[in-house]
Amino acid sequence: MDKVYLTWWQVDRAIFALADQLRKNFMPDVIVGVARGGLIPAVRLSHILGDLEVKVIDVKFYKGIDERTEKPEIRIPLHGSLEGKKVVIVDDVSDTGKTLEVVIEEVKKAGAKEVKVACLSMKPWTKVVPDFYVFRTDKWIVFPWEEFPVVVKE
Repeated sequence: MDKVYLTWWQVDRAIFALADQLRKNFMPDVIVGVARGGLIPAVRLSHILGDLEVKVIDVKFYKGIDERTEKPEIRIPLHGSLEGKKVVIVDDVSDTGKTLEVVIEEVKKAGAKEVKVACLSMKPWTKVVPDFYVFRTDKWIVFPWEEFPVVVKE
């Protein structure tokens, strides 16, 4: 699969674009960041949108290299109530959509009044099309907070 490497500048522009979409269409009370990829965008959005409350959920879909669980597994659950709150779930990519399905269910169980999803990117085959996203790609996305290949210069 082809890869696309994003820079910090590109990611920051994408986060500002998400913030603009949220301001115009859905101003949340709480942001739920999906660990790990959604945490940096979630915190950045919180600051841009006026220091909104951020909650974290950690969901894992892989047991090892190329080995997935049947259903994503919650490693760190949401803490506290979301009773009556407007919530936006933030992740880096909606790929299969299975992780987001689990998170949406958990946010609703916590009492959220309204739930939307915001991702920097989405894949054309995802089961969960985010309410807000910046770009679509069928490439493997490498974000700047992920490990880059080491380049040795002599």
